[in-house]
Amino acid sequence: MNLSLASCPSVRRGLLAAIALAAAAALSVGLFFGLRAPQGVGVGPAPSVEILRTPPPRVELFEPVELALNVSADYSNPFDPSDINVTAVLKGPARTIAVPAFYYQDYERQLVAGEERLVPVGKPHWRVRFTPTEVGEHELYVEVRDRWGNAARSRVVKFEVVPSRRPGFVRVDREGRYFVFDNGSSTFFVGLNACWSGSRGTYDYDEWFRAFADHGVNLVRIWMAPWRFGIEWRQLGRYDLAEAWRLDYVIRLAERNNIYVILCLMNHGQLSTQVNPQWSENPYNSARGGPLSRPEEFWTSERARQLFMNRLRYIVARWGYSTHILAWELWNEVDLTDNYRLVRQHVARWHREMASYLKKIDPYGHLVTTSFADPNLDPEIWSLREIDFITIHRYGPEGFEDVAGVLHGLVSRALARYGKPALVTEYGVDWRWWGEPLYYKDREGVGLHDGLWASIMAGSPATGMHWWWDNYVYPLGLLHHFKAIAEFLRGVQPAGSRLRPARVEVMPLAPELANLTLYPSLGWARPLENYFVVRLDGVVEGDVAQIPAFIQGRAHPELRNNPTFRATFPSGGRVAVRANSVSVAGAVLAIYVDGRLALSADLPDRDGKNDAFSNEYGTEFAVDIPPGEHEVRVDNLGNDWYTIDYVRLEGAVYSAARARVLCLSNGTMALLWIKNSERTWRAALEGRAPPPLSRFMVRVPGLEDGLYEVKLYDTRTGEVVEVRSVEVRGGVAELHFDRLEDDLAVRMRRVG
Repeated sequence: MNLSLASCPSVRRGLLAAIALAAAAALSVGLFFGLRAPQGVGVGPAPSVEILRTPPPRVELFEPVELALNVSADYSNPFDPSDINVTAVLKGPARTIAVPAFYYQDYERQLVAGEERLVPVGKPHWRVRFTPTEVGEHELYVEVRDRWGNAARSRVVKFEVVPSRRPGFVRVDREGRYFVFDNGSSTFFVGLNACWSGSRGTYDYDEWFRAFADHGVNLVRIWMAPWRFGIEWRQLGRYDLAEAWRLDYVIRLAERNNIYVILCLMNHGQLSTQVNPQWSENPYNSARGGPLSRPEEFWTSERARQLFMNRLRYIVARWGYSTHILAWELWNEVDLTDNYRLVRQHVARWHREMASYLKKIDPYGHLVTTSFADPNLDPEIWSLREIDFITIHRYGPEGFEDVAGVLHGLVSRALARYGKPALVTEYGVDWRWWGEPLYYKDREGVGLHDGLWASIMAGSPATGMHWWWDNYVYPLGLLHHFKAIAEFLRGVQPAGSRLRPARVEVMPLAPELANLTLYPSLGWARPLENYFVVRLDGVVEGDVAQIPAFIQGRAHPELRNNPTFRATFPSGGRVAVRANSVSVAGAVLAIYVDGRLALSADLPDRDGKNDAFSNEYGTEFAVDIPPGEHEVRVDNLGNDWYTIDYVRLEGAVYSAARARVLCLSNGTMALLWIKNSERTWRAALEGRAPPPLSRFMVRVPGLEDGLYEVKLYDTRTGEVVEVRSVEVRGGVAELHFDRLEDDLAVRMRRVG
């Protein structure tokens, strides 16, 4: 990055406000679009602008360039473009873009007693950053307009942009599934959250990003939160240049480590009095001198709208140059802001307007997204053409024992419904951070592991992005999970390869019977389906995502739609239901077989809490099933809910049915993840070792005939453990396996 030192600008004040308003109203042409205004038309002193050092004569394509400016003008707020507007105009062979300049203060960082301290270096001044996007001769000049309408322009500088191997900015591919770079290449992203640092500030990111890069991580998510990187929290309309400098440092560190960033601009607590509340500290709050008396007024206030647009302009000016900003994320979990359901139409309009504004002022066209706490996707906002991709957040323990099945289903449904890339940008087996959260007990990282693989194999452009980076993933040494999947995906270009999810068949080579465990996926909601047919081959007819974690009693008739399972038990068997916890009002667990009550158990409240997953009971209730085909209904004869961890059908499937096989294929290449579905994070926590899979075959259809190289990967290390050759005839590959304890990955491609 080219960098020039700057001198301090001359700031002049003291002219009459009435004259200023009259002069400003007389002029309507803005410099933002590169239009030159006549000199000396206002009543204030004439401004001037100087580029302190020109760009080098040759700049590589997509190489960032940074210039310092000497700006002399009459202004009081350098962050308000109606007070002072400094814009660079970059003319290329085919395109002219306007790039806002930004006010800047340099700092030197120090680590004192484990805490980062920033010491100002020099004086504040103006800078401009840009990234050329086409090869050829370029011209650059900078314009300034003050509050009076007076304008000035710097001299024109010229330079040549030459080809490079830099891939460029991130786009959505033509088919709306994967991400692709400007040069046409694509990659799978391997990511996790790294939203803020501790007291060590940027020194944390030095350590994290080095370790991330060593383990194949190339995507992170960062918040501009009030406590870190938030630039407009101390004073409304004036930005924290120290936090902006920290974000500069982290973005450049990401660039050096080839890590891409989803930059989240707002978090829900800023407009919440209930969930992680920060409204009382928000400078938009009228109690702090802001324009809003209630959080929900943010969506409709004209003053709040203009202030936020000014902030967006500064963000684009300062960080829009970076090819490693994958996307702007407008909000984190916007549905947790106050009274969201009452104002959701206003929230949708706000998203449309702000996303449109971002696309208008961002000369590089970064992608735009947002996020929700509720994984049941918000159709009004996700359907906006201004929102480029879907983000999904999902936490347990409620209905999340089967991490792989739940995340695979969420991504698959989002892709099918919206025709946009779908990313799991937050997940974890427990949402709680206090006490003894379950994720911290998962020392092997089983839930983390399953989320990485299931998201990719659903057709997402990125692995699931685990949330607990600073107190779990990094300190417990679990980054090897990321390295393993990064090694497996190395060199695969998903967009160019046109990989798509494909159905495969799992066939037993020995007809021994086994158990099938079904894990609930649905939380506090009414199931849309309640009837599920389980076949001997393990296929479940019905949307298993509708199996509820809450078995409702009389108290919530609007939610009650308790499940029934139909299965064949060739030699007889059992159905077991494990109850986790119960409401303070108690419940009565009931199991019906073919319409007759086979078991009833009172579940009185034991802990005095409405905690749905405190493991208040942790007890299995089971009924014997005679040979043949039977219906089994799980019900509740009591007043209020109880929660379940699973329903296990014993002796109802062939052994191979416990193999979950997820596949991406394009006809000449296939990626497969084969998982023993019984090996869940809960089983790991409880020390259970479900039986291995034995003697089964996976049939992969839709392949061109020919010879294929088949590599089997260890999903914990990324090492190739076996190489085979398979002849495909009639479009189907047959892969035989003798034994599988947990999981493995398979990569096959046609050779010759």
